[in-house]
Amino acid sequence: MAAAENQTDEHNADDEKEIDLREYIGTILDGWPWILFFAIIGLLLATYFAWKAPNVYEATSLMRVEQSQNMAPQAFMEQQMASSGSALKAVSAEAAVIRSRSVISDAVDKLHLRVRATPDYFPVIGEPIARFVSANFGTSLNLPFARDYAWGKEFANVTRIEMPAAVQSASFKLVAGEGDQYTLRTLEGDGALQGRVGTTATGNLQGVGTVRLFVESLSAQPGTRFSVSYVPHPSAVAGLQSRLSIVEQPQGSGLLNLTLAAGSPAEAERRLDAVMASYIEQNVEKQSEQAQRRLDFLKEQLPELREQRDQSETKLRAYQTESGTLDLSAEAQSIFQRLTNIDQQIAQTELQRQELLQEYTQRAPQVQAANEKRQSLVRQRQELQEQLKTLPQAESDLLQLRRDVEVNNQLYTQLLNTSQGLEITKAGITGVSHIVDSAYASSGKVSPARTMFLFVGLLGGIVIAVLLILTRALLRVTVDDPNEVESKYGLPVYATVPHSSWVATIKRRKRDFNLLAVHKPDDPTVESIRSLRTSLQFAMIEGDTKFIAITGPTPACGKSFIAANTAALIAQTGARVLLVDSDLRRGQLFRTFNVEQSPGFSEVLSGDAAVKDVIQQSKVENLDLLTTGKRPPNPAELLISRHFIEMKAQLENQYDYVLFDLPPVLNVTDANIVANRTAATFLVVRSEHSTGHEVDQAIRRMHRDDIKLTGAIFNGLRVDRRKYGYSKYGYYAYKY
Repeated sequence: MAAAENQTDEHNADDEKEIDLREYIGTILDGWPWILFFAIIGLLLATYFAWKAPNVYEATSLMRVEQSQNMAPQAFMEQQMASSGSALKAVSAEAAVIRSRSVISDAVDKLHLRVRATPDYFPVIGEPIARFVSANFGTSLNLPFARDYAWGKEFANVTRIEMPAAVQSASFKLVAGEGDQYTLRTLEGDGALQGRVGTTATGNLQGVGTVRLFVESLSAQPGTRFSVSYVPHPSAVAGLQSRLSIVEQPQGSGLLNLTLAAGSPAEAERRLDAVMASYIEQNVEKQSEQAQRRLDFLKEQLPELREQRDQSETKLRAYQTESGTLDLSAEAQSIFQRLTNIDQQIAQTELQRQELLQEYTQRAPQVQAANEKRQSLVRQRQELQEQLKTLPQAESDLLQLRRDVEVNNQLYTQLLNTSQGLEITKAGITGVSHIVDSAYASSGKVSPARTMFLFVGLLGGIVIAVLLILTRALLRVTVDDPNEVESKYGLPVYATVPHSSWVATIKRRKRDFNLLAVHKPDDPTVESIRSLRTSLQFAMIEGDTKFIAITGPTPACGKSFIAANTAALIAQTGARVLLVDSDLRRGQLFRTFNVEQSPGFSEVLSGDAAVKDVIQQSKVENLDLLTTGKRPPNPAELLISRHFIEMKAQLENQYDYVLFDLPPVLNVTDANIVANRTAATFLVVRSEHSTGHEVDQAIRRMHRDDIKLTGAIFNGLRVDRRKYGYSKYGYYAYKY
């Protein structure tokens, strides 16, 4: 039993989730005009920004980074570091060097990026138009306000501007003149500097001081204005760095793929070539400086080594003359060769260590690696020197002297050859990198992706609309289920009237009178009102009068629609019906029936007319209409007058039913005054419009005035999106 109950609860929970989802989807679908509106706005904004966004082109180039074969200390360093398990990432290091401030700064100076000169375009539309028209478009417009703007391919290449440091943030206007002349002014227009393209213009501008300007080229119609400003060096460098990307591709190949973005293909190529040229120049300069330092060091060492070599040779000859010993034994010869080899390695390591100390400190890994190698060689030499003690003294002395001669001679010869090689290498240094492919930019732009702009704009508009619709629905807690009216507020629902799209159609066609019950008698909405008619007739059996009041919590709940169509349907049964528009402030039933507004109800209440004289016949048989009449300044006072009671007495004998279309309960007190004098009062609650708070307050206000509400009419139920079902309350559309 418990299991069955649990299973039932689970099914109910699933049903509630399905209903909630249907309600959300229905709410979104109901807001399709807003979705369409925001989608169009999103598309328009996206179109504008896509049109306004500047075109961006990319230039690419390929560079190869190779390990230097000319620099012995570097080769030694890399070898030692690789052997210790921490190889240098040369390619990544060179990529960082290319993007470094020193390289980019040099490129900025070459490209003259510290001066910005941009054409003044017509506000909003000028810059996009300029991409598609010629430079003389502004002249062809022949409009005074359009001539000073750039409309096509105008440009001003300002390569240098100098001014006092305190005013470098100042901006200027450069105005093209006749021929190759131009004028430079401050934004305030104080003073003017006249100049000519290709020559340096110097002058004193008020508020700025001495200004020097060099315009390399200028192409524009006379009168065209350009905005000229000084770009701080850090900003210019950062701007160029942000547009440059470097990727090693494929990984580990030593090939660097460089990409740089700019406003035109030619500008992208020019800037990327400048960056690569600056890098190559600095790289070659650095290599040359390193080679020169090594060469200077070797030239300092050569005289000393030559002297050491000569001294060792002199000592050897003197010893051989005195001792008469000329040759070594086989054992001594073996020790001699090994010691000589180690001594040479120690001497070479010491030289390399001294060269490294020209660039690094004692704590540098490269220097420490050299120290470790030298210490290892010294230990090997000490072991061999122990073996010398076993030789005769004369043979040991001869071996030592011959070893000194051999080591000094080989070391001197090696340094001399290295020095000569460096002289040749220095003259032909090309750096560790070279350009494989120079900068190239295709004519196709990389951004903006205008199709993506439009897609994002459309999607963004739809998303914003949906969010607004859902937010509004969540914040405005409306009564959407007729069951809620019965269970929460204790009002019996006499009828559930579905929404009809024909109401708006009938109004648009401007018929003689806009009454759904007449124009579409088979509409499901009309059928629901027929059921209301039946309920009203049963409810009136126990009533002591024939008067029925129909009201609502707030305007636009559909009370007038319900009252008019209910009156028409009752009249179709043969009963004599009078429909009274008692909303003296905003009543509109005269428009629905296409009759005169006055005289009417207000004239009867004020005693200016008899009720029989102002009642108008409608085009529905047995249905008469009493319109509001002239809008009175004091509706509440008129409704409590004795004329109202007298009118009721006359109407009770003349009609079977009298329906009052009351004003909203929460807006004015008029509704309660009339409702107190009727047999039945119905509250119209509109689906997805009337909030729970409004319904509750309307009921409380009527109870406070001792008005007994007969029931509620649930109006405007959206059955089209709920497959003719709403929550647990079922409604089924059918035709006879």
